[in-house]
Amino acid sequence: MSDHPATSQASLLMEKIVGASCVLATIIFSMSSPLCAAEVTETKNDGAVAIIDTHAHVIRGYRPRTPFPTGANLLRAMNTYLVEMEILLPPPFPPDRRGSYGLRELAPLARADPGRFAFAAGGESLNPMIQQIGPDKVTPDLIREFQQQAEVIVKAGAVGFGEIAAEHFSSGIGNHPYESARPDHPLLLALADIAAQSGMPIDLHMEAVPRDMPFPRRSFRGQNPETLNENISGLERLLQHNRRARIVWAHAGWDLTGERTVLLMRSLLEKNPNLYMSVKLDKSGFRGTSPFGLDDRLKPGWIRMLLDFPDRFVIGSDQFFDEGTERLSLARKFVDELPPEVARVVASENARRIYRFETKTK
Repeated sequence: MSDHPATSQASLLMEKIVGASCVLATIIFSMSSPLCAAEVTETKNDGAVAIIDTHAHVIRGYRPRTPFPTGANLLRAMNTYLVEMEILLPPPFPPDRRGSYGLRELAPLARADPGRFAFAAGGESLNPMIQQIGPDKVTPDLIREFQQQAEVIVKAGAVGFGEIAAEHFSSGIGNHPYESARPDHPLLLALADIAAQSGMPIDLHMEAVPRDMPFPRRSFRGQNPETLNENISGLERLLQHNRRARIVWAHAGWDLTGERTVLLMRSLLEKNPNLYMSVKLDKSGFRGTSPFGLDDRLKPGWIRMLLDFPDRFVIGSDQFFDEGTERLSLARKFVDELPPEVARVVASENARRIYRFETKTK
């Protein structure tokens, strides 16, 4: 933990968390004991800055005949790592799993506890359309259908659109296939216009491919292509299409091509004022582009980037709550290592502004 000074906000939050948690009856799938104050205080969170996690998944996959988890299933992990709020969203489901879970399941969960949960949607409905329909096959009728699907999400009270995939590798986990769509796909450009009009950001999953290249030599169990097509220019065209559309490029710090460098990110941030990034930590990513060095401290280049662009980064753990809490733990570690002048901004204040929580809760 770093030596950030304690704040009354964090203390009040902990009091609220502990009080609410002691009445819970079911915690994290395999655990049945309620969370009590003694368990919470075992975590060293004195002086820690509360986190708004903008990108997490309740479960990896969902079978409709099984009960969908409630918010009580998630709160123990959130409380342990001083996560004030989670934005829950579906993974970017492929066309053959359209509707696996998303708006239908996440909206009631968020409405039941709006102080701790918000939701984004489209991974179950918009993403399958983007993946299934080639850019040259998009017709006015398809755009209207896509817009109608997006409008349903807006009216349901979501805070964003996601998770949308432009370049998503298959790890073999959960049988999720490789997905690839041009970042400037006509449907993504249409979504940018809707995002601008509604004030809702797009959560974009895209491995960085700055040039045509062979698929990186890593041990993926899933089926992936032998080569990858350059996608950074397409991302810039998406960003330029509507500057009022906020694009949150997910998973900064967890890079599977070795190409999402500080140099690349800085260049894109300098040129594109509507580009934001959510930070994810996972040991499976390239160590060379991780925020942490071999000494387990934040790298100077990362610190300089965060200080130069303090309003452009949020936390997005990508935690699947049915698979443990390692990514939440690493998100906590990242926030605790941040310089004091940007810790609270990156941990929570940017998320409130980008996802317009005040507007959504009025």
